Amino acid sequence: MSAARPNLRTIADRLGLSITTVSRALKDGPEVKPDTVARVKAAAADIGYQPDARGVMLRTGKTMQVCSILYSPEVGDYGDPGFLAQVESLTQGLEADNYSLLVLAQTRGEDPLDPVRKVHTQRLADAVVFSRTTLQDSRAKYCLQHDFPFVSFGRTELLTPHAFVDHDDEQAAYDAVTRLLDDDHRKIGMIDPPEALTFFGYRKQGARRAMVDAGLDPDSLIWMPSDISVRAARESTTRLFNAQRDVTAVVCASQMTMIGALEALMELGMDTIRDGIGVVGFGGMPFRMLSKQKLAYYYQPQRLVGEVLANHLHDLMNGTPASELQTLLPYHRIDDLAAFRDGEDF
Repeated sequence: MSAARPNLRTIADRLGLSITTVSRALKDGPEVKPDTVARVKAAAADIGYQPDARGVMLRTGKTMQVCSILYSPEVGDYGDPGFLAQVESLTQGLEADNYSLLVLAQTRGEDPLDPVRKVHTQRLADAVVFSRTTLQDSRAKYCLQHDFPFVSFGRTELLTPHAFVDHDDEQAAYDAVTRLLDDDHRKIGMIDPPEALTFFGYRKQGARRAMVDAGLDPDSLIWMPSDISVRAARESTTRLFNAQRDVTAVVCASQMTMIGALEALMELGMDTIRDGIGVVGFGGMPFRMLSKQKLAYYYQPQRLVGEVLANHLHDLMNGTPASELQTLLPYHRIDDLAAFRDGEDF
């Protein structure tokens, strides 16, 4: 017969305290002396106490879960390995508040609002995290209308402030195009995400600003919209080089887009070093494989993203105004992917 699961009474009996005192101490109640709080938490850790999620939900109506919506790319694609690092750090951050992370997939053909609405109406979680935001994002609108806590990985242009974590895509695109121009690239292809996604607009602004600052026509940039998948990027890159053989550089929307572009160049018999093709990518995947190709990579450390998401969720659910929970993170430019294999800290 298995031992009974430790509960509040177990801790109370062990320390000679009331159940009420133990409960308040575990919540850092100001009415409990600090040394008592420390004793209670030490005893809880020692016996392996974990709150009963079902009991908490019955008492408070809270699920003690946060849901992260994972966009599932087409079957056969590489997926988003960086998302795993984000999930890990987000999970660790939520554990401090005794929250668990639920991951729910949004399939490729599914309306992005459907999984968010499901989480809310079925009370699967107390808050939600989602990415791939649009200017007038329907998920953000829904959550704001229903007062459902959320933090988006990406910005919108909604008038009502909301919590978000994002990367500075405009500045990164400006830097990428400026450096390509400094290396004498004048015919630059932009393998970019669907125009509906917010970060496309920021990337476009940054790239065009770089051209203007260099005294060049921003309309000379060649825009090739592509879904964020290896297959779509491979096809877009192939079309680009078949139509514009004098292109000397490509800027890719994501790590999957970069892989697709490299596959296309290989199929076309081209080499980044031999033919002087500049390839720039963005993403959260730490490339640890060997690569003989010359690449520039703007890296988003997804562990940091997860940490900030967890902090924003904690503050949001504890009353901090959403307008104070808006974080814009810089990219880290990496010119040699060996930095990942060498274990550099980003």
